[in-house]
Order: sequence, then structure tokens, then C-alpha cells
Amino acid sequence: MVNFRKWLGKKESEDAYEELVLGAMKIGFLVDYDLDTWEVIGVNVYDYEGFLTREWELRCKDEVRFLERAEDDGQIEWTLTRRVSLGEVEGDVAGAILDGRDPPEVVTYKDRAYHAVESSTGIQRPADDDPDEEEADQEETDEDVGGEFASWSYESEDRRVLYAIQRGEREFVAYEGEYVEEYQFTDILPAPQTG
Repeated sequence: MVNFRKWLGKKESEDAYEELVLGAMKIGFLVDYDLDTWEVIGVNVYDYEGFLTREWELRCKDEVRFLERAEDDGQIEWTLTRRVSLGEVEGDVAGAILDGRDPPEVVTYKDRAYHAVESSTGIQRPADDDPDEEEADQEETDEDVGGEFASWSYESEDRRVLYAIQRGEREFVAYEGEYVEEYQFTDILPAPQTG
């Protein structure tokens, strides 16, 4: 069988477009979502004892969102969240943890009930484009950026998500959002070239 692509020749521009997919975005990329254009301002990897997820920090004007991609048994799941005040979450998650108890099974945020799904621990580190460099710098980035964390995941009946994250002994943050689909993100563009 003749490989027509090889026979006809592959244009250089085709290589560039193959990389313009959601999962391959890098810092500086632009992507449209919900009638706005968002810029990728950070990319992190979360390692949950060998289960890896990737997160893109997106900014549009003064708003920041976090797009996370997880793959389990060939199924890809995307969530889009934003940081919220843990104080606005009804159910004393931080207090229970600091007292050595399990956090509540049900919490409420803006009149919506969220039920506990799972808890896990992991390490956050910045994503690196060069896998060889990533392994070489692993010890430094694990300790210096993000580092270790514990996470409690909650989900509402209408499939919204809420995460409570603990870093260190007393630092807690919360994120709330929803499951999204890859097709909702369009017009992915690489970082503008400077110079």
C-alpha cells in the first residue's frame, strides 16, 4: 500500500496544527471557551501515587480558572474549576481535619449539597516540556513548587464538583466547578511569537 502522505510530502504547517489540541496546550496558548478567550498562564502535573493528572491555569481579564484532565482506563475526564473561599463552604472541613477527624460527608456551597467522593494525597509540580529534564529536576520541583497536598473531592447530584485541598499543616483552599467536554474549547492558538 502506498503512503500518499509520504509520496505527496507533508507540509511543515501540518505539524504545527497537530499540536493545537487541548491536551497539548502550553503556557502562552490561547483558547476560546464560553464566548471568551482564555490564556494559559500555568501548567501543572498532579501525581496521586502514580496516577497523573494535568492542569492548565487559564486567565481571562481578572478571572482565573483551572482546567484539569484525568485519564483512567482509557476514559478522559475534564473538569473546570475556580478558587472559592473555604469559609463559604458550609461544613467545617478544615476544622474537622485539624481536629484529627474525617471531614463531613456532605458540605453545602451556595445552597447546593456536595457529597464526599474520595480523598487522596499527591504531589504537585510544574509541567515541563522536556521529559528528560523533568526527571532530572524532580526533587527540586516537588519541594519548591506546590509540593505535597491532601485532597477531598465532593460531587453534587447535578455533577458539579468541589475540592478541599490542604497544603502544609494549616493552609486550606477550595475549588468549585463542573465537568466539561473537550469540544467546548475551540480556536486553540499557540503563544504569540515575540522578537
